[in-house]
Amino acid sequence: MSRQLPVLSRRDVLARLPAEHGGAITITDLIAGLLDHIDTDTLLLIACGPRQIGKSQAGYALAVTELFRPGSFTQIVSASGQQVESVFQRKLRRPLERLIRTLELPSGTVRFTARTVEIPAMGSAIEIAAPNEATVPGRSPTLLVFDEGRDLSDELFATLAPAVIGAAGKIVLLGTPGRPKGFFYELVEHPPAAAWLYRTAENQNPHASHRLVTFLRDTVGALFPAAMQRELLAQFTESGDELIPWALVEAAVDDTLVEAPSHAGTAFAFLDLGRKRDLSSLVVVARESAQRPETPDHLVTVSIQTWNPRSSPTGEVDFADVRAALDGLPDRFPNLAKVLVDEGAEAGSVLPFLRSHPRLSMRVQGFTGSVASNMDIWSALLGRLHAQTISIPRHERLLSELRGLRREEFAFGSKWRVVDSSRKFHRDVSLALAGATWAAGQRSSMPLRVWGGGAPVSNEHVEAAAKEQHDMAKQVVLDAIHDCGAYFPSDFH
Repeated sequence: MSRQLPVLSRRDVLARLPAEHGGAITITDLIAGLLDHIDTDTLLLIACGPRQIGKSQAGYALAVTELFRPGSFTQIVSASGQQVESVFQRKLRRPLERLIRTLELPSGTVRFTARTVEIPAMGSAIEIAAPNEATVPGRSPTLLVFDEGRDLSDELFATLAPAVIGAAGKIVLLGTPGRPKGFFYELVEHPPAAAWLYRTAENQNPHASHRLVTFLRDTVGALFPAAMQRELLAQFTESGDELIPWALVEAAVDDTLVEAPSHAGTAFAFLDLGRKRDLSSLVVVARESAQRPETPDHLVTVSIQTWNPRSSPTGEVDFADVRAALDGLPDRFPNLAKVLVDEGAEAGSVLPFLRSHPRLSMRVQGFTGSVASNMDIWSALLGRLHAQTISIPRHERLLSELRGLRREEFAFGSKWRVVDSSRKFHRDVSLALAGATWAAGQRSSMPLRVWGGGAPVSNEHVEAAAKEQHDMAKQVVLDAIHDCGAYFPSDFH
């Protein structure tokens, strides 16, 4: 007569389930948190922490507790790839075989294959798969576990996550921080309301050598600081060759910024031109009062406009639209001080228009790209980001470009250029932002002319142009006072 399967709670199972290398499983804060939230209204459980704190063991142990629930199906996707079968043997099969002996269950109660385990009498099963083999399961998971989340693709997560809908299942996401990108980063940094997040930089593994952890922090930190920050301090960090540390970009993002219809501050614009393959991008920044006591001012990105040739019926940017946007700049930004325009192959489509424009001719200036000038504009943006004197919107294309920028040195390190390591984006919007930032820090090459007094000119158009030149020249003087500390008599107005 076969023995009836015992009814076990999740904690009952864990009390009897041995750890990977024998002995009892220690109920860490992570495991306790998973147990506390798995049977609640929480839909997504996330655990993010340094290496070797027991994240994977916690995930596999939770899967075993699910196995003893009638009708359950657990799918585990592990980024270990070729090591899936080895992981299955160590973390699932061997502990389960010992649990079966402890419970004195008859042979055949639990069935194993190379990557699956099932209890036929309960109709429950666990399946483990490598990322390149994982597909939408034929059976809706009641528990879907993503192990080593940083190494799993966005496409894989987006494909598999909806599979839990049919069984009203739960998703568990485990991992150590990597680069600040992808679904794992976004969910850890911005967890949704229906999620529970466990995040720690401390190693609570009772079997870990804290002396060794300290040693590795010091040693790895000296040799490979980015790796130490990820693996041992649980910080999302770039690989170390990025142009702009992502923390600086995040610090500069202001979620309240939108396309400004107008702005009264001194404004600076940069136009990067593309016709068939690249975007044409126009970015405007405006100077505002300082937000930090030790800094003289603050730049705010007030406008980002792009024209994508792929969105055009002709497959080319319509430069009439670009010229129309430029024509509207003086009305939107009455204190527009400078417009820099890329003097590349497409400059002939807009520069003649700007140089004959009655309100822009005195403000436009060509920009010739070279190693030196590109080093200058990117350095200007880096300087602002480091000083925290610039704000940018959460513009998807801009942030994607900034994330992929890398500094590539040549000429024995004396020179460098900026490249896109992702090979997905040309430096379009980010270049325009860097150029506008650089323009804001440059002294105007416009002659200093101040008009005042005398009878007004009768021709209203000439009068308007003269007044505008007067206002522009006045702003140049005020900028000189601001930037250089020059002194002018108090009756200057």
